[in-house]
Order: sequence, then C-alpha cells, then structure tokens
Amino acid sequence: MTKNHAEKRAARAYAHSHSLPYRQALASIRAARADRISLFPFAQRLLIEAVEGCGIRHWARVEEWDGVGRATITDLGGERFVLTVDSVLVELREHLDHNPTLRPNDIDSYFADEAVQQILFGCIIYRLELHRGRGLVA
Repeated sequence: MTKNHAEKRAARAYAHSHSLPYRQALASIRAARADRISLFPFAQRLLIEAVEGCGIRHWARVEEWDGVGRATITDLGGERFVLTVDSVLVELREHLDHNPTLRPNDIDSYFADEAVQQILFGCIIYRLELHRGRGLVA
C-alpha cells in the first residue's frame, strides 16, 4: 500500500460520484486538503475565541474542551453539540472569501459566537447585548 492510498481511493470515489476524470478528481481532493491545511490556524483560533474568549458563554455551557480543536457544548435548551475544527471550516471559508486580508489573530469572540451559531442553527438566535457606558446598548 502506498503512502497516498487514502487520497487516491478518495479521488476514485469522487471521480465516480461526480462523473469526472480521475486526474481532475485527484486535483480536487488535493486542493481541498491544501485548503483545509491553510484554514487550520483560523479554525483553531475561532474555537479558542468561542470557548475561552467567552464568545458562546452567554448561551452555551462548555462541557468538554481539549484546548485546541474539540469542544462539547450544551445550549440553553439542553441540546448538546460537538464542535471540531472540521465543523467550522465551511463557515470560515465563506468569511475568508469576503475578507481576504484576515489573519488568525483578527478573529474575535464576537465573530466566533456568530460563526458557531451559524454552523449549529443556520442563523443567529442568541444576541449578546454589549453595554457601552452610560446605559447605551449596542
């Protein structure tokens, strides 16, 4: 078995399911892997900000957190969710397409909260009211 056996097998399956030539499917599989690797620091940062930066704490309780890339949370309704680096990649890719100059450290807890809600619920359900001195709410 070769080192790239899993990659080649995935490319054959992708080619068969999408009626593509093998080489084109292999290129797509490799591009997706490279894209995942380039997004990994952003995805890690998003999870860290959501959990440790208190982004989701106003609507969720963190049950388990490995400190890097996997969290189990429970929302106010008692439903449990598992967040991983892979689960945030789709939402993150869309955001990075609209903000190409974004760096991993530019991701804050507010964005992390909204991204996690988009991933889990498809929309923003829980709004965090920001109090800005003298009773103003943003």
